[in-house]
Amino acid sequence: MLNSRYVHLHEALGLGVMWLNANAKIITPIPNPVSTPDTNTFQAASTTPTSNKHEHSNARLAALQRVRGNANPTLATENHLHDNIQTIPHIITQATQQSVVTPQNATIMAMSVCPSVQDIAAKKLFSGDDGVMLYKMLAAIGLQAQDVYLTTWLKDFPDFNPKPPTEIVVAAAPRVAQEWQKSGAKALLLLGDLFFDREDVQQQIEQFCPHHQRFIIPHPMRIINNQTLKRGAWETLQRLEKHIKAA
Repeated sequence: MLNSRYVHLHEALGLGVMWLNANAKIITPIPNPVSTPDTNTFQAASTTPTSNKHEHSNARLAALQRVRGNANPTLATENHLHDNIQTIPHIITQATQQSVVTPQNATIMAMSVCPSVQDIAAKKLFSGDDGVMLYKMLAAIGLQAQDVYLTTWLKDFPDFNPKPPTEIVVAAAPRVAQEWQKSGAKALLLLGDLFFDREDVQQQIEQFCPHHQRFIIPHPMRIINNQTLKRGAWETLQRLEKHIKAA
C-alpha cells in the first residue's frame, strides 16, 4: 500500500506518476488542508503594521537599495553594515522571539541563509511562492506548520545577502549553534544547497550538529524555477521522514 502523502509530495514536486510503482495501491487520504501559516512573522520595528500598498512598495524599494549598496560586504564595511542593521533593528532576532513555533516544541528546524527581499518587505520568512512550496513538501512527509521552526543563518542582518563572505558566516555561527542546542528538534533541514554546501559553512555546522541530523535541499524557490532539482529534493525528504520516525 502506498501512503497518500507520497502522492501529495510527487504532486507538490511535479514528479508525476513516473516515479510511482505501477502496482502501487493508494490509501484514501484524510482531508487535512495546509495553508501558509501566520507564524514566524517579523515584528514591526516601531509602528503598527499597515496594509497600505504605498508603504509596502517603499519598503521593497528600501530593501532593494540596500542590496545594491552592499553586494560584496567585507570587513572594511563594518560601519556600513552597522548602519544597515539600525535601519531595521534586529529584524531576524525579533522574528525568532515572536514566533509561535519555538525551538523547544518543533519537530524540525528549517534554516535558510537569509530572508529574501520579499520577506524583508513583508516582515515574514518564506512569505511568497517559496513558502507555499516549502509547506507542501513538508506536509507530504507528515509535518504541519506547527512542527517547523523557521530561522536563518544571518540573524541581525536585514539585507538580502545569499552569498555572505566567510567572516560573516563565522561571526554568525555561535548564535546558530546556540539556537540549535537549545532546540528539541529531531533534525535540521537546510534550505539552500548553494550556501550550506560551502566548505566554510560546513566547517561551522560540523561543530554543533552531527551529520546524520542534517539534511540539505535546494531553496524552495530554486526548486520552483529548476525542475531538475525536484527528484533530489524528494529523495532527501524521504530520508528526513525516516530519520524523524526513527528518532
